[in-house]
Amino acid sequence: MLTILKKRFVPLIFFVAVAGLVFSSSAFSETLYVKKSGTKLQAEASAKSKVVQKLAKGTAVEVKEKSGKFYKVSVSGAEGFVFKFKLTSKQPEKKAAGGGLLDILGDNQKIAAKESTSASSIRGLSPMSEEHAKKKGVSKEDIQAVKQMEDFKVSAEEVEAFLAERKLGEYSE
Repeated sequence: MLTILKKRFVPLIFFVAVAGLVFSSSAFSETLYVKKSGTKLQAEASAKSKVVQKLAKGTAVEVKEKSGKFYKVSVSGAEGFVFKFKLTSKQPEKKAAGGGLLDILGDNQKIAAKESTSASSIRGLSPMSEEHAKKKGVSKEDIQAVKQMEDFKVSAEEVEAFLAERKLGEYSE
């Protein structure tokens, strides 16, 4: 009886295993989307490797492999690696008026904190907030300090250099 079961099920188990191996690579493929314009598609799984191209916000990428902090992806015929935290499973919304300020600025532009559209950014003092601060006894020096923070600008290159120097984000080892 055991011999009959072996003869029937061993080929079936072998077929299922082979089918699983064949289809696993294509079944694994998933589509993710680029979170931020200027995201780097890199030649290797390293933030220091050659940049193949820069991707726009909302670009769909096909994930081929997930390994560590970089995903191997293909996009428009090109293959490379993207830092996993630069991708999302939900397609980012496209704004009707051509996107936000952060999406249209070039790499060499500087962004003042008060111009940022990020919900977590410094917004500074509105005239009403400034009036309220004065009524509550906030010093002129402190109000001026907030205004100076609003004018502080950091370029994309400075952010990139900071991350690399401090070994943060995609540069962490």
